[in-house]
Amino acid sequence: MLPEMESSSSLVMFVLLMCSISSSYPYSYPVFMRKDAAHEVLRVHKRANYFLEEIRLGNLERECNEEKCSFEEAKEIFHSQEKTMEFWFNYKGLNPCTTNPCKNGGVCKIRHYNYFCICPPKFGGDNCEKEKLECWYKNGGCWQYCWDRGSFQVQCSCAKDYTLHKDGKKCVQAAPFPCGLIRSRRASEEARHKVATWNMSTAHAVKQAKVKQSAAGEKEDLKDASGQSTAMEDDGGDPNQQHTEGAAWQNETTAAAMQEDMGENTSEQSTGQNKTGAVEHLRGALNESDSADVPATPQHPQRNASAPAGHSDTRISGGTLCHRGQCPWQVLIRDSRDVGFCGGSLINSRWVITAAHCLDLVRPHHVTIGDFDKYRRELKEQKIGVERIWTHPHYDSNNYNGDIALLYLSSEVVFNEYAIPICLPSPNLAALLAEEGRVGMVSGWGATHSRGSTLHFLMRVQLPIVSMDTCQQSTRRLVTDNMFCAGYGTGAADACKGDSGGPFAVSYQNTWFLLGIVSWGDGCAERGKYGKPFSCSHLISSSSHH
Repeated sequence: MLPEMESSSSLVMFVLLMCSISSSYPYSYPVFMRKDAAHEVLRVHKRANYFLEEIRLGNLERECNEEKCSFEEAKEIFHSQEKTMEFWFNYKGLNPCTTNPCKNGGVCKIRHYNYFCICPPKFGGDNCEKEKLECWYKNGGCWQYCWDRGSFQVQCSCAKDYTLHKDGKKCVQAAPFPCGLIRSRRASEEARHKVATWNMSTAHAVKQAKVKQSAAGEKEDLKDASGQSTAMEDDGGDPNQQHTEGAAWQNETTAAAMQEDMGENTSEQSTGQNKTGAVEHLRGALNESDSADVPATPQHPQRNASAPAGHSDTRISGGTLCHRGQCPWQVLIRDSRDVGFCGGSLINSRWVITAAHCLDLVRPHHVTIGDFDKYRRELKEQKIGVERIWTHPHYDSNNYNGDIALLYLSSEVVFNEYAIPICLPSPNLAALLAEEGRVGMVSGWGATHSRGSTLHFLMRVQLPIVSMDTCQQSTRRLVTDNMFCAGYGTGAADACKGDSGGPFAVSYQNTWFLLGIVSWGDGCAERGKYGKPFSCSHLISSSSHH
């Protein structure tokens, strides 16, 4: 009996304890929840829509789109770990390609539980974030010369008289007159005075200006036959900056005065004398650098004073004056009579590059450097003899392929603000600079049209490069891979006869490079004709600078 009593008393005590706990709370909670509330706590998803569905073959639409599937069910559908992972990343929102981490137009792909980027040709890195440094693309970021050094690596170098900047890309001036660098603040006042001398309205004014260098004449604005001003402010030495177009030195009024004056010079030369001495002393005067403005001994070509007005304009077609120091690499090649017949470019202290066809019929005797007015000796103008001549071994006089020649001078050119060599580009840089639409500068003393006479003053014109297809369609002649064309189809501007051998210069990173040499062409500034094709200067190695 005693154990039964103890069990009953324990049960009573437990019931009393539960009652006391329950009475201590104002509210009581039910032991079981309502059916609708219990359904929210534990949901049971249907796994089968049809009878015996689980034993049927896996179907992506049924298993994973209509219902939620597991990784194992997806694997049964794809039968491939790689395809299952690719699907699972998208299915669970784990695909990193959803936000495309690839930069610069890269394409994101999934591989082995991770992503990778397919990059455009010009970019690299895990996320295509690195721009490839290869010389064929943007010259590898180099300012001058570029050499490939393995994957994404290039080595930059500079022309003579430049040093490589600490950033490994830029080139810094290391000498007073490095190639292709035009110094600021040119002495253009002197050039303005030269043009003013030949634009007086009477023969008396021309003669008086040649005898007396008046201060008033130096300050006057230059006027052409139509009264257009050619006054020019200092342009910081940038030939790309266009100014008001220069005057024609030979208008109908001054032509007669010029012919009268030239007649006097001719009579003087016929006796073997001129204002500076005997003509036979010309060879002895070669290789000298003038220190003053001394009249030279040129033989002026006869000009017809009664020529039509349309033929009296002797500027480069569509061009402007290239004042002294603005085209410092320009060279005038002269024959034994001191007559200039072709242009050239100074590429170092002893070498001049020109067109080979210029030498087909005329042998160069000497060159003048720092020339602006080709009929007068000027300040620091240098006259140096030609010692040897080389033409390109593949030069063809029939189609002008390889139309390049080199002149070796008898003494070194003294570099100054009026005589600076032009840089030669590397093949990679030449390809970059020869892109369609890039604008280059042509300079020379050539005529403005096919029937015009050559120029008196150095002129320059800016011409855009055109495609090879456009170039070939504009001419019946063969345009080879060693040529390119530049000009305007409208006939707005062009190089013309007498410009042959002159430079086609392009500025890149503040340095001027010789991209081409004026070669042949169909007429001058004719509509539908894209100027003269240019021989590519990269046929001559850039090592000529060194």
